[in-house]
Amino acid sequence: MTGVVLAGGKSSRMGQEKGLVEVGGQRMIFTVTSILRHAPEVDSVIVVTNNPERFSFLDLPMIPDYFPGKGPLAGIHAALNVVRDWIFVAACDMPFLSPELPRYLWDRRDGRDLVVPRIHGHWATVAALYGPGCLGALNRMLRLGAWGLKDVLEGLQLRQVSAQDLSRTGIYTESFLSVNTLQDLAQVRTMTLDGTRG
Repeated sequence: MTGVVLAGGKSSRMGQEKGLVEVGGQRMIFTVTSILRHAPEVDSVIVVTNNPERFSFLDLPMIPDYFPGKGPLAGIHAALNVVRDWIFVAACDMPFLSPELPRYLWDRRDGRDLVVPRIHGHWATVAALYGPGCLGALNRMLRLGAWGLKDVLEGLQLRQVSAQDLSRTGIYTESFLSVNTLQDLAQVRTMTLDGTRG
């Protein structure tokens, strides 16, 4: 599978480019791309961004959204449109992402279109595995003006994995922690790089 890092958000709640904010002494997008580069079963990594010059230091392939301003839905669509195969998607602001998560989801495809964790009642759609069968539905929803990934999930063959399933293999909920605000940033800076309190 291809690892895909979404870096196309406006970062309006943070007030600065989230991926470039440092946690644990390095920029979050560098942390996430490094995790995926070394994750089992991940063959390559790409970044979806409409501002590639900001992330040139990563030395990774970058692709733009086909539907700018439509959030993660558009980023996943852009990646599938280029890769045309299985992708593991992560946001650029997830510094505690488990390197074991992509393989865990990969091993649970079972003929489904996508495999999505459900954590504390919420779909973790930006830490999930998407197959090429999702592309048509994503394209259709974007053309209809939809923004929410939940709208797409309803029409696809989906496998859900729970926090309990993940924790049994050592993948804990901190893996899904995203840094959207300055308050979030202050919180994660009190944690060690394995997601536990320092």
